[in-house]
Amino acid sequence: MTGNNRASVFRDHNLLLLALYRIAFPKSNAAEINAFLYRANYGSLDFRFYSSSQITEAEQRIGLTTKKGSTTAYQALLPINKQKRWMYWNLPFPHGIADIFREDLIDLDECGVELSSADRKFGKSYVGKRVKQTGPYSKSEKYNLLLAISGDPNLELKRWCDIWSGEGTTGQRMIDFVRTIVSEISTIAPNRRFCFIMDNLRSHQNQQMSTIIIAAGHRLMFRAPYYPVDGPIEYVFNTIQGVLRIRNDVIIDGSSLINELRLAIAAIPSFEPYFINCGYWRSRHGHT
Repeated sequence: MTGNNRASVFRDHNLLLLALYRIAFPKSNAAEINAFLYRANYGSLDFRFYSSSQITEAEQRIGLTTKKGSTTAYQALLPINKQKRWMYWNLPFPHGIADIFREDLIDLDECGVELSSADRKFGKSYVGKRVKQTGPYSKSEKYNLLLAISGDPNLELKRWCDIWSGEGTTGQRMIDFVRTIVSEISTIAPNRRFCFIMDNLRSHQNQQMSTIIIAAGHRLMFRAPYYPVDGPIEYVFNTIQGVLRIRNDVIIDGSSLINELRLAIAAIPSFEPYFINCGYWRSRHGHT
C-alpha cells in the first residue's frame, strides 16, 4: 500500500520542534538536536533518539538544505546597535540616509588580499588519492586594497582603488585617497553633492578626512556597527575574490595577483545592483 516506501520515523510534533530549533540554531548538529528533542519530550515513554540520516531526511521533507552559513556578532543584537541601524535606514541625514538617492552614494572600505585568495580549497580525485594541482603557494605577502564605489551607473568614474603591500591603511593614506576622490568628482560632476558611506572603524573616523569631504560640500555617514550586510562594497569584495579563484591558473606571484585584481575591479560594469541588493531603493529615477 505504501509502494515499498518505508514509513518516516521522524514525524509528528518532533518535526515541528525540529523546524523551530533550526530557526534558532541553524548551525546545530545531530547530537544537539537529539538533546533538545529529549528535553522537549522529557517523560515520554515513546521518545527515541534519531540517527543523522533520519534527521537529514526529516529536514529535507520540510524544505531545509545544507548551505554555507554566516555568523552574526552578538553585539549586533544589542539594543543600541539595533537602534543605530534603524536610524541609518529610516531617518534623514545627518542621522541616516533615508533622504539620499543611491546615485549620490559612494561606499568606501578596505580589505586584505593574498595569493591564498585565489586558491581553490576543494577538488575531486579517485578514492584514496589526494587532490593535487599546481597553483600559488598559500603563504605570501599581503596586499591591501582600498576601494570606493559609486551607486550611479552613469557616473564617468564609478570606482577608485589603491593597492599596496606592507603596512595597513593609515590615516594619511585614507586622507590622500579621499582627497583624490573629492578632486575627481568635483571635475566630472561639479554640481553634485555626494554622500560617503563607510563602516565605523576607528581608522575611518578621521577628522581631517571628514573635513575634506564636508568642506567640498559632500556628506559623510557611518553605517551601524556589526552590520556589514548593509555595505554594498562587502559584496563587491566577495565578487572580486570569486573572480580571483576563477583565474587562479594565471596567478603565480604578487605581480600577477595585482594585475588580476585590477582587471577584476575594472570588469564590473556597474555597482548599482550591489546597492539595490543591500536595500538602497531610493533612486533619482523614482524606481529601483
